[in-house]
Amino acid sequence: MAKTYTSTIQIRCWKHHQCVGCEGSYAYEFVRKITGTGGTEEKASKAANANAEKAIASDTDLHPCPTCGLFQPDMIGQRRAQRAWLVFWCALVAFGVSLILASAYTVQIDTLTWVVAGIGAFAAAALWKINVWNPNSNVSSNVTRAAGNVAAGKLLHQPGDASRPVKHLAMPAKSAFHKVTLLLVLAAVILAAMPEVVRASRGWPINSTAYPPVAGPGDHVRIYMDGKIESIKSYWRGKADARIREGTHIYPATTSTNQKDWGTTIHAKSSEKSSSSTPWVGVTLPNEAGLAGKAVNCDIQLNVQFPQMQGSGTFTTASKSMQRTVGLNLAPVGAGTSYTSLWWQYTLASMALLLVCSIFLVRIARALQRQAPPTKIFTADGGASK
Repeated sequence: MAKTYTSTIQIRCWKHHQCVGCEGSYAYEFVRKITGTGGTEEKASKAANANAEKAIASDTDLHPCPTCGLFQPDMIGQRRAQRAWLVFWCALVAFGVSLILASAYTVQIDTLTWVVAGIGAFAAAALWKINVWNPNSNVSSNVTRAAGNVAAGKLLHQPGDASRPVKHLAMPAKSAFHKVTLLLVLAAVILAAMPEVVRASRGWPINSTAYPPVAGPGDHVRIYMDGKIESIKSYWRGKADARIREGTHIYPATTSTNQKDWGTTIHAKSSEKSSSSTPWVGVTLPNEAGLAGKAVNCDIQLNVQFPQMQGSGTFTTASKSMQRTVGLNLAPVGAGTSYTSLWWQYTLASMALLLVCSIFLVRIARALQRQAPPTKIFTADGGASK
């Protein structure tokens, strides 16, 4: 395995800001511990230096101007952008896990509808809070705070024109694009809930034992058996049969199930020699319009084969017969296919909209950051270094 080197740089200097309000200036001691990694010591050192230059150029501490009390746009913009990126990445991971759970038939998609909506609501609330956060809401209090830091030697200050109006800078109006983006964040949450809104409005029943939970004549559902099996690497294959009973009427159903072929040799780790799994059967319901809206029973027979350890280095193929009967409340013909399609469309649209809006809000924050005059750096002895 390749070795990774780490290089560390300690930054200690004075960072100088020119105030956008009173046009005075002030400086504070800027301290950072910067690291860089690489495959060689030289590459790690170069990475650390590059990271240090980036920190000096764009990082700020949160200090208001001692003359007018304004926190500078780069201070506010930097923090809004960082926090919006954090929301983006957290939401992306949570959304990704939700999609994996849906694709693997691990959690019902009607449940995941509210999970995704909850994730969206949490992210939307965080983004709104980030974008309404304004440390300039009380500049007089900020002046008092800054005066204390000047007295303590934490701030160096060259006064500006205290008579200059700064209210429009302290409480800036949001652009139309900014307002629309925040509204679209809320729209993303509504989109996430739409599959269940549509399902409820159409009166489609939920079946907790079937995946997807909405099923009508002609739809395909996956049903898990009641029991589990213990096999090497969770391998199994089966042969299934199913029939649909409605009153005295019996309808044959097309089935499918796992067909894993493990051959004559299996390479498995110690942790994989006895893995638990729940066999399943895919059932295609009869495409009989007369079954729409009816309560039916689905009788399933599954004969399972699976490899089990025999001794220390060999395995045998075991067999097990499994049965299950589940009740299904059927929706109209093809409702399950329609519901699944709606779920993916609305869910992906909701996720994409929220993530794109998060990126837009990062860009808006970065634009605010660029409104500040360039900062300057001074060394401890007062010499300019940048």
